[in-house]
Amino acid sequence: MRTADRVRSLVGDERLHDILETEPTGLVWRSIAAEARPLFFAARYLAHPTKTLIVTAGYERALAWQAKLALCGVPPERIHQLPSGTGFVFEDSSPEHIALSDRLGSLRAMIEDGPNIIIAAPQAALERTLPRDVLIESHMEVRPGDTIDLDRFLRSLTGLGYEAQDPVRIPGQYSRRGGILDIFPTGKDAPFRVELFGDEVESIRTFDPNTQRSIGAAPALTLTPSRETLLPTDTGDIRDLLLSSAEREAAMLGEEDAERLLAIIAGDAEALASRAYFDRLDLYRPLLHSDSGCAIDLLGDEGLLVLDEPLELESIAARNHEELEQALEARAKRGEILNSPAGDFVLSPEHLASYPCTLSLTAMNALPEWLVTKKEIEVDAISLESYRGRAENLTLTLRNYLREGIDLLITTDQPNRARTVLSQAELFVTETIQTDTEAMGSQALLLTGNLGAGFVSPSRKIALVTDGELFGVARLKLPQKRFMEGAPIATVLDLKPGDYVVHINFGIGVFRGLVKRTVEGVEKEFLFVEYQAPDKLFVPADQLDRIQKYLNPGDENPKLNKLTGGEWQRTLGKAKEEAKAFARDLVKLYADRHRVQRRPYGSDTPFQEEMEQTFPWVETPSQMSAIREVKKDMEEGYPMDRLVCGDVGFGKTEIAIRATFKAVQAGRQVAVLCPTTILAEQHFRNFEERLGPFGTKIALINRYTTSTDKKAALAGTKSGEVEVLVGTHAILGKSIEFHDLGLAVVDEEQKFGVKQKELLKELRVEVDVLTLSATPIPRTLSMALMDIRQMSLINDPPPGRLPIRTYVRPYAGEVIREAILRELSRGGQVFYVYNRVESIYHVEEKLRKLVPTARIGVAHGQMKEGEMEPIMVGFIKGEIDILLSTTIVENGIDISNANTLIVEQADRLGLSQLYQLRGRVGRSDRQAYAYFLYSGNLDVSYIKRAEGMSAEKSELKKKYKTMSEGAMARLQALQEFSNLGSGYSLAFRDLQIRGAGELLGAKQSGTMISVGYELYTQLIQEAVTQLKNSVDGAPADGDVKDPLEALTPLPSFEVPVIALLPEAYIRDQSQRLFFYQKMMSARDEVTLGTIEAEVEDRYGKPMAEVQNAFSIMSLRLRAKALGWDKVDARNNEIRIVFRHRDGYNPRVFNLLNKKNRDMKLTKDYLLWPYAGAPIAAIENLVEAFGRAMDDVEDGVK
Repeated sequence: MRTADRVRSLVGDERLHDILETEPTGLVWRSIAAEARPLFFAARYLAHPTKTLIVTAGYERALAWQAKLALCGVPPERIHQLPSGTGFVFEDSSPEHIALSDRLGSLRAMIEDGPNIIIAAPQAALERTLPRDVLIESHMEVRPGDTIDLDRFLRSLTGLGYEAQDPVRIPGQYSRRGGILDIFPTGKDAPFRVELFGDEVESIRTFDPNTQRSIGAAPALTLTPSRETLLPTDTGDIRDLLLSSAEREAAMLGEEDAERLLAIIAGDAEALASRAYFDRLDLYRPLLHSDSGCAIDLLGDEGLLVLDEPLELESIAARNHEELEQALEARAKRGEILNSPAGDFVLSPEHLASYPCTLSLTAMNALPEWLVTKKEIEVDAISLESYRGRAENLTLTLRNYLREGIDLLITTDQPNRARTVLSQAELFVTETIQTDTEAMGSQALLLTGNLGAGFVSPSRKIALVTDGELFGVARLKLPQKRFMEGAPIATVLDLKPGDYVVHINFGIGVFRGLVKRTVEGVEKEFLFVEYQAPDKLFVPADQLDRIQKYLNPGDENPKLNKLTGGEWQRTLGKAKEEAKAFARDLVKLYADRHRVQRRPYGSDTPFQEEMEQTFPWVETPSQMSAIREVKKDMEEGYPMDRLVCGDVGFGKTEIAIRATFKAVQAGRQVAVLCPTTILAEQHFRNFEERLGPFGTKIALINRYTTSTDKKAALAGTKSGEVEVLVGTHAILGKSIEFHDLGLAVVDEEQKFGVKQKELLKELRVEVDVLTLSATPIPRTLSMALMDIRQMSLINDPPPGRLPIRTYVRPYAGEVIREAILRELSRGGQVFYVYNRVESIYHVEEKLRKLVPTARIGVAHGQMKEGEMEPIMVGFIKGEIDILLSTTIVENGIDISNANTLIVEQADRLGLSQLYQLRGRVGRSDRQAYAYFLYSGNLDVSYIKRAEGMSAEKSELKKKYKTMSEGAMARLQALQEFSNLGSGYSLAFRDLQIRGAGELLGAKQSGTMISVGYELYTQLIQEAVTQLKNSVDGAPADGDVKDPLEALTPLPSFEVPVIALLPEAYIRDQSQRLFFYQKMMSARDEVTLGTIEAEVEDRYGKPMAEVQNAFSIMSLRLRAKALGWDKVDARNNEIRIVFRHRDGYNPRVFNLLNKKNRDMKLTKDYLLWPYAGAPIAAIENLVEAFGRAMDDVEDGVK
């Protein structure tokens, strides 16, 4: 039986009659533990479904409510999260689209019919929002068959705050392409595609924002505002008011702050006058929606407001109010905003008492003075303690409950284990409700669906026991956050004029744009590429398969090639040889590993399953996939060598823990190698916490380990008593002997030195190796190496994880102070990174002056033994508020309560370091913030000055250029794409290419720079495939065929028809390039057909020119299979040049001649006269030629 079924059966239970039936007008449920609230409320909701707003302490608590209500039978589609939306008060930044979409979707759910449940923290519930009547009126619905005025519809869409963007990827965007309209409505999980036939809506379907392909039909499209502040029809009065207020307030500021205020407000006033949406618009919500209330005011007349521990809510709301007030005041003093009280944006805690139908839940039995109550019910529900490890105590307690006639509801995700544990204590459970009245009060019911923590209500004769009490696992299946991965690594899609490109025949040049030219009366589109002056190349769009975007791991620009002279061919030849050599090394390792036989690990033991159930989170889909792949490798008869690649904090360690336990269960030892002492400490704690309770003996060796402990660890490792040894590279030393080493877990291998990497290489042949890396590896490279080095990519975030808000700012004390105070006011902690040991204590003094009340700890790599550990432990325990450190915290510190990172002199750090540092925060369900502060000399004025310098000052110019293009670009890359999984997304291509360089090694990186990443990857992939096939079938000796053969371009076609993707069909140049590239890269008819279907799906019925382009591409594929090199169909005759004229049986041409007596055949080409449409004529010839070849072959047989 499921937990939900039992909760439904409680609806008619007399023991809960007062809870379920009392009118909740000023009602208080007293003495109710937090653990009992979702279950009892769910029972009440199922008895009386009502639109409800639940206000609870924070986002984490809100997620727990959502998960528990769903387990208790509330339909999941009825439950909505209402996130906070006041980030604009603290910083001028674009809204976090996913959170804003969720917020607007939840606000909409509050005014819709139906018993929706909305869950919010106090801040989110009290924030001023759009008035109820505006939300109701700002609504559009479209259904198939409707007739719409498209221009008017788009104006209405813009009025709701939607932005034009192609392609549409995130909520609040739309794009129009002819008769196709793409819209991503707020509050929805997927965007919609509306196809029009004239003015009539022909179809509506949802589509995948990543692939842009349609998913399925939708009955209707409902549109609500995409902004929480909407523009009125007339903004003139507000504009004048802003300007006059700015003049008045500027008079009270210093000169620099006054100038800033006047300039900012003038810009805002101009944007308002032009009725354009802008990021700071929410600051003027009090003016634009003066009658706005908060979420509570949207409940209507028949709703219910639930206050989860009102006294706690009052404290949190008051603190938030004060924090907001301070931020507004500080920003007004700096001339960033006009003076505004916090009440303009957030209502006071007392507003929680404004709704008549209110239910308060409390265990404290103390309420705020402003909360008026009419009736109180004593629930009598007390929290249970965890009994893990104390089986006798648990057994005694449960027996006592049954003896007292208390119903036991045992909710679990591990029913078999629970049944076994309870039966050993002679407690036998049932899975059906007993109807015998004498047995009613004394039954132990086993239910599927763990509620995480239990309670007992002696007076109501109900006790809830969960996996939390039975096994110490308070794990809840939290709702999975939807994940938008974004575009793949850079392709021609983001090719812009000025970018470097590689032509596989001519080398590296600069792309200058798409140009149209008429050649012999036929309009064609060309890519204009500039080479070393004066060389220029116009590449026909149908030869785009020969062009790639140039990407490389370094910051330096490449050298341009000449079109003549043979330099590129020499470079390419060298790259081919190096790719082959690199592939040989990989394949040798692959072959050696397959030759070594070891006893396969068996399938999972019951203990393995039990240990995995103690994981306190829900596995993400890609994490589960990686776990399965690792286990499958371990069950093979040869050693594993798998690389698990995943964004920071996405759960790679859990994969290592499970693999480790599997090895230990098979009687083998495990070595866990870490690049830093801190990471080793962190892993030791994690492994000890998870595996220790199952009797696994774990030891740690690092520079802080005492000689006594080290000696004991070494002896235990040698004897086999120590099953898991965690440490830095020291555990690779000769002094360490393993009794039976089976698995090596290597974290961040790229951070080890050359010597350690060589030792690891030797290990790989004999021992299973699992490597973890947070440096993203491009998909194309991972695909190239997938067969040789097994790889798993984890690219979706844990449930409830929010993107890290990233800010790039010049250094300013006020910014630091506000960021720290905001974090401390919500009970959090701060990482402050300053990477110079000699002056780190001066920074500590500065911080003490800025935030006198904060507790600060300092940590750096030059600390003596025993100095750093107390600081780290203090920070982990929450005894230190700010950890001021060097980049030693880059790896390994995992503290969910630390959600603000400040990096001083961030311009001096590399992108990979900044990326890793940012991963230290945002490891919980709280909104995290990262501030990258740079010194003032990176100002734009300096960059402009550097650009205007004379030749004599070229060195200084070079210095400034490096700052602007290197450091600033790195910082902007982080700010530009702070989405989750960003390591795998477009804005992180530079980091990916660096990751590729690290994976391949220094020598290969040099070769990659010479020919570009994409071409080099193709060379490796081809070489690896050839050699691996050879190894799998026979020894890998001798040379293989040219790896570039698979890159051979298709036959060139000259056909007197217009065959292109017209601007009228695909307006955006980058999108046209993208589809040209996809089309020209197709190497089989199925792939080409898929691309054609995608183009039609996204842009509507193709025009004749588009159909021609696909037809000719299809013919080129078939012509290549027939061995043709060139086809020219001008002047009513088809001229075919063959790749190898001598390769055909002469009878083929004899048979063709019978079809067309006018055919001419020379040693160089075949001439085939035709009349009518050229494409149809070529199709006829292709068919005739293919048939002739088949006939000859059949005749030979």
